[in-house]
Amino acid sequence: TTCPHIFAVGDVLEGRPELTPVAIQAGILLARRLFGGRVLRMDYEGVATTVFTPLEYSCVGLSGEEALERYGEGGLEVFTQLYRPLEWSPPAMAYPAKPTRAEAACYAKVITVPSEGGRIVG
Repeated sequence: TTCPHIFAVGDVLEGRPELTPVAIQAGILLARRLFGGRVLRMDYEGVATTVFTPLEYSCVGLSGEEALERYGEGGLEVFTQLYRPLEWSPPAMAYPAKPTRAEAACYAKVITVPSEGGRIVG
């Protein structure tokens, strides 16, 4: 906060995910640092979030732009896939196994760092 003697933790932090489980974990880690002699800090980068709509949107880790900025274009390997959502599978059985863009409503993108053993960063 702007007051030197007032602190904030949890889902009121600017630029952090406003999710209850994240707030709980941040509070636990803070208490352990303040009163238990621990040093582990909250890692907000690995927090997954989902928007629950008829076709969900989820993300975790770095965005494509953030990954490029951090690792450079040559430091990344990106995988993409079009697919049909599971709830559409029975009525769509007549479609080929690998759907075209017109037949698929979903898109997956995974960003990895090959120099770190293919670690997924976004």
